Amino acid sequence: MNKRSFALGILLIIFVLILNMTISTSSSYIVAAPEYPSKIRFDDFEEKRNRMEDIDEAFLTNVKKFSYESASVILKEQDIKSNSLYSPISLYMAFAMMAESSKGDTRQEILDAIHMNDSGIIGKETGKLFRKLYFHNEIGKLNLANSLWLNKDIQFNKEFLDRMATDYYSYSFHVDFDDKDTSKKISDWISENTGGKLGNSPKDFMANPEQVMVFLNTIYFYDEWVDRFNADKTEEDVFYLGDGSTIKCDFMNMIHESHGYVKADGYTSSYLSFKNGGRMVFILPDEGISPTDIISDSKWLSEAIDAISSEKSQFGKVIFKIPKFSYKVQLDLREHMDRLGIKSAFDINTADFTPLSKTKPLFVSEVKQSAAISIDERGCEATAFTQIDYAGSARPEGMAEMILDRPFIFVIIGEDECPLFLGVINNPKAD
Repeated sequence: MNKRSFALGILLIIFVLILNMTISTSSSYIVAAPEYPSKIRFDDFEEKRNRMEDIDEAFLTNVKKFSYESASVILKEQDIKSNSLYSPISLYMAFAMMAESSKGDTRQEILDAIHMNDSGIIGKETGKLFRKLYFHNEIGKLNLANSLWLNKDIQFNKEFLDRMATDYYSYSFHVDFDDKDTSKKISDWISENTGGKLGNSPKDFMANPEQVMVFLNTIYFYDEWVDRFNADKTEEDVFYLGDGSTIKCDFMNMIHESHGYVKADGYTSSYLSFKNGGRMVFILPDEGISPTDIISDSKWLSEAIDAISSEKSQFGKVIFKIPKFSYKVQLDLREHMDRLGIKSAFDINTADFTPLSKTKPLFVSEVKQSAAISIDERGCEATAFTQIDYAGSARPEGMAEMILDRPFIFVIIGEDECPLFLGVINNPKAD
């Protein structure tokens, strides 16, 4: 895959348990399967236009609101000596499916957390968002994959599973969690849907005989920069860590003579575009301000992310100096669920997942997210596509230096300004 200039795989795991079950051995089989959108060539713009669907604006606003609030809760307590990475869209997908599979207080708490007042539109609009974000062509790929792994001895609602396949593109499998081969089957599925970046370590997934259901959401993203970095200009230089010490790492260098940037109270930001339409926003806090200061304030974070596409954006010369990095993280999200207002789903006495199965007690025991990311200067220049970030005859009036030689925030933005991934680089050499 040496054509990629940016690659990211992410895995969200939700375990739902039931106690004191006796499970017998058998192989897995498919209970329900989705039909994915057909692939569109990178240069087939007419077909892309034909498939465009309007997504409810209020729905998109609420997805973004959840993204910023959850990122603030989850990332603000991360170790400043290590890098962090979180996918709000992955967690949203999981919560949306949890809401669909629950009732009563369990359902309402989840709906409140994702800011969805009308539960009737969740499946329809999430399906549209899935199709809007999805691409798989000769240039890149953004694939969201959902799967439910179900205890073969428990009766599940087949109509519900079929609806999950239609609205959420989710596979459903019957498995024996007491069979040692089940861990391998699930790990293989994870690896297949994350480009081999995850699922290869026991830390990624290990089956538990007491499990009744495992929900997996994976996101695999790779794309090429619209403007490729020249590897000959990559140079080693100093990166200043948050504790005052320094390290040496490789920096990619590029100058845009006419580009968008924002200089605001507390930070400078700009972006680089991907060939399939998304972009990577870089937020560099001012001296004396840390990424945690911005992330811990969800309003400040949302303003910093949205500013580049608002009237705050300026137009001028932008100097980029970006460290190369590659790392993996695993987040235990269970401890953050209370702060997001989700409590009933984790309580054996109050959880209500009867739309999924009449079997009780059924409740959520763990929420984990694993992610891997790499970024470098490599990529193939496209000959059939040109993207112009700004049009018009206005002359550049200012300049911004995106010299990312100290801790910074990055955000991957997809179609309809949907935040896909959010991370903090505290140490580019950490893996």
